[in-house]
Amino acid sequence: MIATFRSLIQHNLAAKILALLVALILWGYVMNDQNPSIDGSFTVQLTMKNVPDGYKVVQSADTLKVRVRGPRSLFVNNDGSDFTAYVDLKDAQKGKNVCKVQIVAPQGFEVVEAKPDTVEVTLDPIVSKQVRADIYVNGSPAPGVTVAKVSQSSPEVSVEGPESAVNEVARVIGYVGLNGKNDSDFDLQVPLTAINADGREVQGVTVSPSAMYVSLQMARGLLKKIVAIQPVTGDDLSKDYELTGVRVDPAKIEIAGKNSVISGISSIETEKVSLADVTRNTDKTVKLILPDGVTVTNHDVVVHITVRARKNE
Repeated sequence: MIATFRSLIQHNLAAKILALLVALILWGYVMNDQNPSIDGSFTVQLTMKNVPDGYKVVQSADTLKVRVRGPRSLFVNNDGSDFTAYVDLKDAQKGKNVCKVQIVAPQGFEVVEAKPDTVEVTLDPIVSKQVRADIYVNGSPAPGVTVAKVSQSSPEVSVEGPESAVNEVARVIGYVGLNGKNDSDFDLQVPLTAINADGREVQGVTVSPSAMYVSLQMARGLLKKIVAIQPVTGDDLSKDYELTGVRVDPAKIEIAGKNSVISGISSIETEKVSLADVTRNTDKTVKLILPDGVTVTNHDVVVHITVRARKNE
């Protein structure tokens, strides 16, 4: 039996080997002709691996173009979702990092080029801080009625988010609107918004609580009067600078109170404004110092401070 099998194999062995070689050549020719190796590109989503806890990640690119080479059939059967592009943040540090993009391609593809092949990744730690909460009253109450007192549940709230955004927050504000019909005390929840020193909303932070309980006390029979606002500045400005101007906005304000109280008042001072941190033209929001028995709708004003560097003698 074995001899017969060996005889069959060895019979016309040269011809069989030649036929096999021809078949291999023809197969290679057909494959190269019908399924040649070509270049192409895919758009691949970029992901992050080993992201450290307690950080917000900001990356300079979310996708990249990957140019690859491979048999034509592979381009028909694969798309960008079959590729993996990632950045390993295991050794990344706080702040900006330039990281190499790693690419995993489906079997049969050769990666020729990736654009970009590095990305800038910023690790921004999540932090929180306490900031002042200011409540403003807009509009007018019913005729003959004045806002006597505005009470809020807390003078401060917590702001949380990426460190770069939290550092930008100067305070939070909320607004109470009067509609001309308010003639008695009332309470409400006021939504709060985080703002920077320029009065613009700061995005990407969470205010906690997001709303504040506010109580308004209304009063009748009080007289009203327009008086000037006098800004009061500290004497702690750096010796490298000189104060060139101080202006308050608004310049005047309407106060309310009994005639015996407000008749002798011609101006209202602000709380003392520290200049210790002023090295350029700066705006600061401060509160008014009100005498007993005097009320105003809004207790806060903005002080515009202008300085210049002293010339070296």
